[in-house]
Amino acid sequence: MTDIANNVEELYSVLRRRILDEYYFAGQKLSENALAKEFECSRTPIREVFKKLEQDGLIVVRPKSGSYVRIYSGKNYLDLIEVRAYLEGLAFRLSVERGADTSEMEALNSTMDDIIATAPIDMMTYAEVHYRFHREFIRMSGNELLENFFERLNLKSSHLFLQTMNPEIARKTQEEHWRIINLVKARDPKGEKFVIQHLWKKRDYLGY
Repeated sequence: MTDIANNVEELYSVLRRRILDEYYFAGQKLSENALAKEFECSRTPIREVFKKLEQDGLIVVRPKSGSYVRIYSGKNYLDLIEVRAYLEGLAFRLSVERGADTSEMEALNSTMDDIIATAPIDMMTYAEVHYRFHREFIRMSGNELLENFFERLNLKSSHLFLQTMNPEIARKTQEEHWRIINLVKARDPKGEKFVIQHLWKKRDYLGY
């Protein structure tokens, strides 16, 4: 039995990361037997991990059929944006109240500026840094519950993000990111509404 098989949380982290990194493709069936054999464990911890992944919205368990990596649609992404907009609006308010340090956000946004200044733009890398930027924004709020909600909402969305992104939108996004940073630094309460609008208008790109 492998060391990882003795720890359900570690096993969960490995399988969760594989799904997020698209090591397993959307719609792929995950075999309890194959995973139990790979990690040299019984099927019991695999089932426990599947329950956690289902709660995360990463897999779908179909009775008498099996467990499958969830397929996300444009409508799923739209739903995510609508909720996320208000979570990040709250993050802005809390970050301003705390007088949060924006240095990490500035560094990440500078990195994204460099990425879009290079042709052709590496949109996959841009998407990864973009996620880290917004993740840092949530972290700055200092609210652990808000962080947990954000983690769940943004799972498995990178490929949908890429479908709505192009060089022109990326440049506009960067300008808005810098404005958000400056609004946090200025502790300007109008920034909360701007953050919500920054995300809300992405709904228009989806056409739903």
